[in-house]
Amino acid sequence: MPASKRTYPQQVGGALHGILAQLDSGGRFDLIRLIRIWPETVGDVIARRTEVASVKFHTAVVKVRGAMWIQELNLMKPQILNRLREALADDSVRDLRFVMGKLSRREHPRLRAVPRAPRHAIELPELKDPELRRAFANLIEAWGRACR
Repeated sequence: MPASKRTYPQQVGGALHGILAQLDSGGRFDLIRLIRIWPETVGDVIARRTEVASVKFHTAVVKVRGAMWIQELNLMKPQILNRLREALADDSVRDLRFVMGKLSRREHPRLRAVPRAPRHAIELPELKDPELRRAFANLIEAWGRACR
């Protein structure tokens, strides 16, 4: 049987992003255009902590992961708006509003395997009581599984 690479479920937002990109070849949808250029405009550090939620009345609403980032982004608002105007080549976004919220499109990083030291058998003293022997064996097994 050939080894096949396992495919993981894709989030709906990721699938829709590709479909809308095909529909919006002329760049008519302000929100789609903004979502598309946001990471390049603000940079990777800010893009990982933010998500464009909507565009209403020329104001882009951006979800932010934490209050500290909202304060920092409010201080950087003039620079970000200038970069957005240059990237969009119009004034479809005239203001930014940063709100606290859970980021929906966040891809969770896969956990890396942590190498564990090999387990060594522990010799138990001769215990005549089977219940006590089983309790010690369970204790040692639990101790071996514990995080350290």
